Amino acid sequence: MNKSRVEAFSDGVFAIAITLLVLTIAQPTDYRILTHQLADRWTSLAAFVVSFATIGIMWLNHHSVFSQFERLDRGMVYLNMLLLLTITFLPYPTGVLGEALAKGQGTRTAAVVYAVTMAVNACAWAALWLYGSRRPHLLRASFPPGERELATLLFTAGPVVYLLAIGIAVWNAYAFLAVQAALAVYYALDPVTRRPRRPGRGGRSGRGDAMTGGGVAAGAGSESERP
Repeated sequence: MNKSRVEAFSDGVFAIAITLLVLTIAQPTDYRILTHQLADRWTSLAAFVVSFATIGIMWLNHHSVFSQFERLDRGMVYLNMLLLLTITFLPYPTGVLGEALAKGQGTRTAAVVYAVTMAVNACAWAALWLYGSRRPHLLRASFPPGERELATLLFTAGPVVYLLAIGIAVWNAYAFLAVQAALAVYYALDPVTRRPRRPGRGGRSGRGDAMTGGGVAAGAGSESERP
């Protein structure tokens, strides 16, 4: 499989999905009270910002994950398609959640649908990594086995976090949205998936950047572009 084509296709899907998010913010229906109507749409704007940040971080992580693979096989391509499916679907629950919060109706159901989408996304990240990491002929030879094990642990922990978030969605939709925002910030700052600092030449320490996925499930990588 041509890895460059798969990555280019994936980049296009990420770009379209993140752009479509703006359509989840409903247009005003009565311009005589435009200020009031725009203010009422703050929940849709909040859901938009959270989802935009989530997809943006996942795009970075996708680049970091694929940088660890020398080549791809058909199974990796199919699993990548599953991952992209969850990402392209995300604008829909984003719009539903924003509108439900604005109207004060169906908020629990809307939050649960969003939470389930993110949980499936996290599972797709984990499946992609577990499949690829168990096939050494696909991985770059420079990727240390110890870091591969750490990445596997963190990737498999991602679905657990997002499954727990479903419980928060059942409890309170606003709290769930806040948790999603916190998770996006958490993984953007990359606080736990960094490699241990190792002495380098001249006594300097170096570290490889990490990759998180799942909407942000976690793993370890070596790309310097990560925040």
